[in-house]
Amino acid sequence: MKALQRYLPLLLVAICALWIGSKSRMPKDAPGAMNLQAFAQLPVVYKGRIKPIDTIARNSLIVVSDKQTFRESQRTGNHGLKSRENIKHPAIEWYLDTITSSPAAFSNQVFRIPNRQVIDMLGLDPERKRFRYAFGEFEPQLQAIDENANRAMQLDAGERDVFDSQILELAQRVHLFVRMIEAHRFIDAQDMDGMHAMINRYRSFQNHPLPHLIPAHEDQDWETFTWSGIMRLTQEENPFYRPMAMMLYAYGMGDVEAFNQALVDYQAALKKSPAAAAFTQIHPGKLKYELQFNHLAPFYTCSLLYVLAFLICCFGMLFAPTQLNRTAFYLLLLALAFHTWALLSRIYISGYPPVTNLYSSAIFIGWGCVVIGIIIESLFKLGVGNLLAAVAGFLTLLIAHFLSLDGDTMEVMQAVLDTKFWLATHVTTVTLGYTATYFAGGLGVLYILFGVLGRRMDLALERNLTRMIYGVVCFALLLSFTGTVLGGLWADDSWGRFWGWDPKENGALIIVLWNALILHARWGAMVQSRGIAVMAVFGNIVTSWSWFGVNQLGIGLHSYGFTNSAAFWLIVFAASQLVVMGLGLTPRSWWRSYRQNPQMAGS
Repeated sequence: MKALQRYLPLLLVAICALWIGSKSRMPKDAPGAMNLQAFAQLPVVYKGRIKPIDTIARNSLIVVSDKQTFRESQRTGNHGLKSRENIKHPAIEWYLDTITSSPAAFSNQVFRIPNRQVIDMLGLDPERKRFRYAFGEFEPQLQAIDENANRAMQLDAGERDVFDSQILELAQRVHLFVRMIEAHRFIDAQDMDGMHAMINRYRSFQNHPLPHLIPAHEDQDWETFTWSGIMRLTQEENPFYRPMAMMLYAYGMGDVEAFNQALVDYQAALKKSPAAAAFTQIHPGKLKYELQFNHLAPFYTCSLLYVLAFLICCFGMLFAPTQLNRTAFYLLLLALAFHTWALLSRIYISGYPPVTNLYSSAIFIGWGCVVIGIIIESLFKLGVGNLLAAVAGFLTLLIAHFLSLDGDTMEVMQAVLDTKFWLATHVTTVTLGYTATYFAGGLGVLYILFGVLGRRMDLALERNLTRMIYGVVCFALLLSFTGTVLGGLWADDSWGRFWGWDPKENGALIIVLWNALILHARWGAMVQSRGIAVMAVFGNIVTSWSWFGVNQLGIGLHSYGFTNSAAFWLIVFAASQLVVMGLGLTPRSWWRSYRQNPQMAGS
């Protein structure tokens, strides 16, 4: 029995590692089926970055359906693909169905419409499982969707109700679906009127990025499929258009042999074209790596590991704390290793440092919190570091998941931000400082909840929690200050001035000042254990507002890529922290832990 207890943590970690390994196996196309995995690996240029078609397919399906796979009750056509009812299909199948305008594209139930008012307006079945509907089911109501979306667009964001927001979201999804079809229409050489109409439709989408599917040839740039067809008829032929056109045509007709042969021809043309390789610097291994990264979905897997670690921590507080805390610690080490690999993979794929947008900020903050939690747990061995690491890791990856619903999370940076040196120094350093501030706030939350609601808090635990908060705040002040100074140097390099009282710059200064204020209050004996915990919790509000909230003002040079939808959740989060602070400021006699341990009353 003792041997089982001793090796239980390693056994659980080994099982989880084998589970991760099993997920890393790439799916294979069935014998006699279309080689969709090779097609998914073909390069495409979208929003300035070369990526496999699989990434475009997944991001597009996420925007439409909030998922990277889809289910369907029936398949139309004969692609050599599975056709059992309610089975999951990869995004690349939906993408091919859509760009080839196959009947399945209009019958695939992928559009998520959760709002009852919108469902009733479209005359759809309100009892549909998972609230997913096919384009063909509401196609007769497209005009009503456009009219309501245009009406909602005329309103200010604060005046829109839930129906307005949902109809706008549906209109954007429908627009993406239509653009995908229009950007891949075939051009008939004998239908000149049709070609001119296609040119007008194509130009109507120029304000919206389209995937450039046809590689460069000689001194050309990459082109969309439709535009390449127009150029083929009016000027000279691009050698990549015919095999791509044949692939799409063969897929729509269900011709497996023709599809696979056209794929081979396309790959051969890609290898023979020095212009394509020179223009794009294509690295086939990198495309394959991104395909495997997409399939593995490492951050989703990490989130499951963090949930499991959290559950083990909770059981550890009730039963066998030493053994279960050690198990959770080893599991978090495995999750951290996988999380680290995923971050490094994104750096390799995108070519940028780990923090470039909100999505990457969330996954990097989670990584930083897990690192701090593991360090604290290795020093104190109280289970507190494990608990916070698991909670922070899961919550940040959950936030990242919702941020990924907008599509591509590895976009090319705006010109003013496209400086890898400053992204690797200023952004990384200041983000670690803010991460530490959040972690200190999390420790403050645990201190208050343990004290007010739990019986576990005693004098030793209180002192250890206070030491943890103090040490993490010191770390937060050092990195946030250093990062802010580096930001001033970047500003001077980009804009010719170190400081301009921009709202974002003010927010960075406020975070530094608040961390400094916590330390001065502690050094001056103005606060003790409870006071430093309450102040650390308020640091969560300061950091959230100064980091994200100032962007809601819509002014300043730093307001990049933020929407008004974040304001509601910022308010909710701030309110929750104020509630925790209110609990922390209640009389000690009300605290359950102090009733159990009267000797702590004067601490």
